[in-house]
Amino acid sequence: MANRKVDTGIVQRGSSYFFTVYMGYDTNGKQIRKTTTYTPPKGITEKKADKLAKEEYINFKNRCKGLSEFNENMRFSELVEEYLNVYATSRLKPITKYNYEKQIKYHFMDTFGNKKLKELTTGMITHFFSTHTIINKTGERAPLSHSTAKKLYTIMQSILTFAVHQNYMKDNPARNVILPSKDVTQDECRKFLTEEELPKFLELFNGYSSFNTIIKVLLYTGMRSGECLGLQWSNIDWNNKSIRIEHTLSDVAGKHFLTTPKTKGSRRTIYMSDYVADLLKEHKKNQMELQMAIKDFKHPEMVFTSSTGDYKDRSCLNTSFKRFLRGTEFEFLTLHCLRHSNATLLLNSNVDIKIVSEHLGHSDIGTTANIYADVLESSKRKTADIIAFKLAN
Repeated sequence: MANRKVDTGIVQRGSSYFFTVYMGYDTNGKQIRKTTTYTPPKGITEKKADKLAKEEYINFKNRCKGLSEFNENMRFSELVEEYLNVYATSRLKPITKYNYEKQIKYHFMDTFGNKKLKELTTGMITHFFSTHTIINKTGERAPLSHSTAKKLYTIMQSILTFAVHQNYMKDNPARNVILPSKDVTQDECRKFLTEEELPKFLELFNGYSSFNTIIKVLLYTGMRSGECLGLQWSNIDWNNKSIRIEHTLSDVAGKHFLTTPKTKGSRRTIYMSDYVADLLKEHKKNQMELQMAIKDFKHPEMVFTSSTGDYKDRSCLNTSFKRFLRGTEFEFLTLHCLRHSNATLLLNSNVDIKIVSEHLGHSDIGTTANIYADVLESSKRKTADIIAFKLAN
């Protein structure tokens, strides 16, 4: 392939781009040049590759010209340490900081830890996301799924945005990173129960147990599992049949504690049906009997506890739920799918999206619309059929 001039100072040579920056002349009258090469990620169009090359050229040119009132010689590991100590400690919830720290250590440090900030490029980060592998459930190494890549990308974006805001970098190289495309089978994986499946699903949870009660409450109320396990009896208004969401139960390194809900909108009041109220009353009666039988019942104020009265562990609950459904047609479900099922039922019943959004505790309607775009699209089609039927009759 012949050399192709893309722009001033940029020449494509094969699959790579050759950059040249002219820095004037030395004392002998010889022109000073700085050069480097850039290889864009595979599988993108020539137009996209040219665009990325131009962005990388500008970054390279700025570094050559000495636009370094920025601390671009700082290493990524040093940036991470400051990010966790300064930003994460004050701006993130303890559980979020804990999870970020684990993901950074496990995924990023081997590749980026010793890199200087000036060495980080969009292409380098794109290459990481396209080639990085993790150990899957079968114990084999596999490429990042789209959802996992998105979670890791959110962390990387946050770290590098912090660096820009602190004037350690001029630009955020993660801004135009290309993530792995969605897996078709993953997209088609259903995350909610249909209205027809609900009776058969609920039959599995007949009879009283603390576990059965939690599953039904999650399905009937649409609460997040952390919100449900963070409920205190004082949050329940029996007269008005309402539940006030004030806390979520968090777990950091095995230590449980109550924190504020996920977003400002998550602090909300939801209403109980007679069925849910009766479920909780029966549960309260059984819990009081358990308290009398156990000498040191640690948290009598909590609605749901372990068998010894301690906080109920969310991951253990999810594991129990998955184990319980093994061998049934509902193996695809997770605890969070119960929340999706609740929302889908409401939207398919033409409940206003604003009410659904407030019911779920989303920060705004846009969040609800994005998560349930497919359901809303289906509702739009139904609306068109209803209008046609009304006009025809």
